[in-house]
Parts: sequence; C-alpha cells; structure tokens
Amino acid sequence: MRAPDDPRQRLMALSTLVNTVGMGLFLSAGTIFLIRSAGLTPAEAGAGLTAGSLIGFGAGVVVGDQADRRGAREVVIAAMLVEAVASVGLLLVHSVWALVLVAAVAAVGRAGSGSARGAMIGVLAEEGRGAALRTYLRAVTNVGLAIGMLGAAAVLAIDSRAAYVGLILTDAVTFLLAAAVLTRLPHLPPTRSAAAAPDERRWLALRDRRYLGFVAASSVASLQYWVLVQALPVWIVLRTAAPRSTAALVLFVAAVTVALTQIPATRSIDGPRTAARLLARSGPLFLVAWVLMAAASAPPAWAAVALLLVAVLVHSLAEVWQAAGTFELSFALARPEAQGQYQGVIGLGHGFVEAIAPVIVIALCVDGGAPGWIALALVVTVAGYLCTLIERGAVRRFVPPSRAPSPNR
Repeated sequence: MRAPDDPRQRLMALSTLVNTVGMGLFLSAGTIFLIRSAGLTPAEAGAGLTAGSLIGFGAGVVVGDQADRRGAREVVIAAMLVEAVASVGLLLVHSVWALVLVAAVAAVGRAGSGSARGAMIGVLAEEGRGAALRTYLRAVTNVGLAIGMLGAAAVLAIDSRAAYVGLILTDAVTFLLAAAVLTRLPHLPPTRSAAAAPDERRWLALRDRRYLGFVAASSVASLQYWVLVQALPVWIVLRTAAPRSTAALVLFVAAVTVALTQIPATRSIDGPRTAARLLARSGPLFLVAWVLMAAASAPPAWAAVALLLVAVLVHSLAEVWQAAGTFELSFALARPEAQGQYQGVIGLGHGFVEAIAPVIVIALCVDGGAPGWIALALVVTVAGYLCTLIERGAVRRFVPPSRAPSPNR
C-alpha cells in the first residue's frame, strides 16, 4: 500500500513508525528486563505493572477531551515526552514500589498519547477515507514493531545489564524522535467549539451506553495482546526448552507476519458490519494458537521452537482480524466531533485490561498451564462475538425509517 498523498498524514505515519520501533523493543523484552536485570520475580513484575497502570487509569478520557477542545498535535507531543521520562525511570527500578511509580507515569503518558492520537486521526482522515488511513497506520505500526522486536531478540541473546540498559534508553529516544517529527505538523484545529452548550461539550462518550458496551467487550478481547507480549516470553524462558532468544524471535515473526498480512487479510472491511464479522472470527483462531503454545512446554528445543512458530503464525492472523475490526468499530460507533474523547474512553477500557493483564495472563498461562490457556481463549472468543452483537444493535438503532427493510422481505 502506497504512502498517503497528504504530507500531514505522512508525518503522522513517520512518527508512528519511530514510536512503534521503541514499542517493539519494550514489549518483547521489557518484562524480561525487570526479571533478569532489575531483579524482580515474575509475580513482582506483574503486580508492579498492574498497580502502576491502575494508578494512571482514567487519564485518557481527560486528555482526549483536551485534544478535542484544544487541538490534538500539542497534546500528543506532551504525552510522548511523559512516556520518555517514564522509560528512563525504569533504569532506577529495583523494587516493586519503584516499578509502581514508574508504571503509573507511563500509564498516564500512554493513555494520553493514545486518545489524542485518535483525535488526530479523525482530523487528518480525508472525508470517506478514514478507513484507508487507519489501515495504512496499522501496517506502519507492525513494521515498526517488527524492527523493534528484532532488536529485542539480540538483547535477549546477549542477556546482560548493559544490553538491557541500551534497550531502555533506545525506547526513550524513540519517544523523543516521534514527538520531534510531530512538531513539523501544523496546528490541528479543535473538533468541538468551546462555545457549545456544556452538556454537549463534555463527556459525550461516557453517556453513550452502546459505546461503553463495545468498550467493555473489546477490552476483554484485547487480552490477546498481553498473552503474546507478557505471558509468551515468560512461558518460553521458564517453561520450555527453547533458547531464550526465541522469546523475541517469535514476536519478530509475528510482527512481520502481521505487517505482511494486514492489508490483504482486512481488505474485506468496508464498514462496521464487515469489521465486526472479522473480529468475531478471530476468537477460534486464538484458541488454536494458544493450545499450540501450551503444547510447546513438553518437547525438546527444536520441536518447541517449531510449535511456537506455527502458533505465532496462527495468532498473527487472528490478531490482524481482531485489531482491524476493533479499530474500525472504535471510530465507526463514535460521534465524529468527539473522537478524542471516545478514543479516550476506549483507551480507558483497554488501559484497565492492560493494567490487570500481567496478573491475569501470567497466572492463567504461565502458572495454570494448558487449562489456563484454553480458558482464556474461550473468554476472548465470547468477548469478540459480543462486539458483533453490539454493532448489529447500533445499525438497527440508527437506520432511518425510509431505509428500514420491509417486513415482507
């Protein structure tokens, strides 16, 4: 897929690419850094990340509202600077309490940049071309993740304090570079007037029960991300005979696969109905992938690696379907003039799941073994299907009477 013609969209894509390189580094090796270099146990790392994220819970809605009312560019830049500070702060972590503090700062920055970025996408998308821009940004995201995960594989193979410090500092630099790219973007006007009536200006998304239901279901379904980046690396290192570097290598394979299949696998999306359909289909694939991951604990190294690679390929297709469906519905079900606030609300839900995910996925997948993997897959499958039901209800609610199907048909 070729780059957008709009230079503003290209700048956003470049910033996204740089930012997600750092994300790929940290997602692949961040938890292992806390265990192997900072000296925390898996349980301590999970608890610290969860507690810190819960403290930052809710920031996305407030920041997203500010992006709608003041312009998204400056808000995204400020949030990325907060994330850079938090990333450097990880180097000072040697206890659970220090991790809680750093994770809380990171959660505020991450929630803010996510919701404000949603507002930015809404402003930069051309009329009728929003889906195309979102598809392009998803592809760019996965290219960045692949690059970062390849670097993380090298760090995990070296497995030294110096290598982990280099990884964390590189992650911090990517936030600064991504923010610097956005400074070249002109100011983006607010999408909601400060002169609007108070009840129309504030907290529209929090009163939208249909959207809140979608947020709840899609947030539960998003546990799949944390299986791949939290549970699987720890599972590989502690429960399989595969080499440690396999933890980052399989994630690199996943990112490359997602980047290559993102556009062809989601080409059928032409609106909320097809997006919801792909989201629902992702659940059974996650079940297959996670059963294969659980089975990798028994065989010798070569067989474990083979099982993990096949599992990650299946998981990647499921992730593409779920991510594309969720992303499209998050915009399609929202009011256009309040995209930042709506994206903040979905970030609130996903952020809450992100906060509790380390405890859940490590407890179920790493400690629970095969039954835990299967149970989590069933939960994710049901959540995806609920998103489909919510989308169908939204269509029935907003179809004009003149376009409603005849009862005789």
